[in-house]
Amino acid sequence: MKFNYLIPAVVIIGLAALFFFPEPETNFLAYVGTAFFFIILTIFLIIWQRKKSRA
Repeated sequence: MKFNYLIPAVVIIGLAALFFFPEPETNFLAYVGTAFFFIILTIFLIIWQRKKSRA
């Protein structure tokens, strides 16, 4: 299972979130939303990869 493309995507979107929402105190929901997005994306990709390898 290789997710080599996820690391650059996480870094780029993380830096974009820091650039567009520079104050964590006032933009807490943006940071939490970005974190949940990556958690859900990772879980989805793991499940999709398992289904793909079984078929």
